[in-house]
Parts: sequence; structure tokens; C-alpha cells
Amino acid sequence: MNAFINYLNGIVDLSRETQEAINKITVHRQLGKNTTLLSNGEVCNEFHFLASGLARVFYYKDGKEVTAWFAAQGGIASAIDSLFTGSPSIYNVETLEDSEIFSLQYRKLEPVFQNFPIVERLGRLMVTSNYLLLDERMKLYAFCTAEERYERLLQQLPDIFQRTKLAYVASYLGITQEHLSRIRAKYKNRQFC
Repeated sequence: MNAFINYLNGIVDLSRETQEAINKITVHRQLGKNTTLLSNGEVCNEFHFLASGLARVFYYKDGKEVTAWFAAQGGIASAIDSLFTGSPSIYNVETLEDSEIFSLQYRKLEPVFQNFPIVERLGRLMVTSNYLLLDERMKLYAFCTAEERYERLLQQLPDIFQRTKLAYVASYLGITQEHLSRIRAKYKNRQFC
């Protein structure tokens, strides 16, 4: 059994036949660092489960890259709006480390839904879970300080600073690199007091 099927079985119990149907529409890949999975202007046709590694979803604003999402082991990286609507995406998705991913081909999912109703339930639960993660992210921006957003990121990805560029983390937090450096210094000093 692969890591993606294990992840799905953690949400709902899938029969062997259902697992095989999902495997048939899933592509397993070993990708190098800085591999582009989706570029701005393309239609997203897959969502990517990371068995290992790190990826980011980002877009351009005023000519600068803005990191919208990090996905680490056990996470999903995709442009969900494009996936569901078939419209070109404003997002880019790339690996930040060597990564093992399972890419589910969305357009081939409908027959699996029809033949295996449990997969529709699985899809609903996954969409709900990811919606709640996005809702949490919106609330972090609406109601929390940069320091609180920093703390939450460290709870989710404690080794993020060893795995990616400071610029990506700063843009994810919605702050400058200088502000991020001040926050990090403050937290380092706090640990030793």
C-alpha cells in the first residue's frame, strides 16, 4: 500500500477494489527540487499529495512572488479553483525539495465517484478539511499579528527555515524579510531568557 492510499484510509476505510480504482487514476512521481507542477495560465488537472518533500503554491503580485501555501509530507498542493472550474490558474505550484508525490487526475475521478460512492464521501471530507485550513489562514490574516502567524507556521512546519528561502516564508506571512528577521531574533532571545 502506498502513502497516498494510507492517507486516504486515514479518512475513510477503502476496500481493496476502491483503492485499485484510485491507484489507476493516480500518477506516482519522484521529483527533484524546483520542479514546476503548474504554471500561471495553465489549467490545473491534478491535485498532488506529498508523500515526502516540500512544495509551495505561489502567485505574482506587482511583479513579486507571493507564497500562498506550503505543503509538506502528508499535505496537498494544487490550484483548487482551477481544478474545480477548469479555468486557467493564477497560481504556480513547485517543489522546494526533492519530493515524492502522488498526483490524482481529477478529470478521471467522475467514474470512480459513480462506481464507488465512498469516494464521493472521501472527496467531501477532503474538501471540507482543506476549506477549514484555508479558513484558518484567512482568520490568521484578519485577526492575528505577524508574530502570531509566525508562531502558527512554526507549529505546522517547525523546520521550515531549514527547508526553504526566507523570502518565501516572509511572503507567506505577509511581511518583509527584515520584519521576519526581527521576529526571529525576538523569539531566539525569548528562548534563552
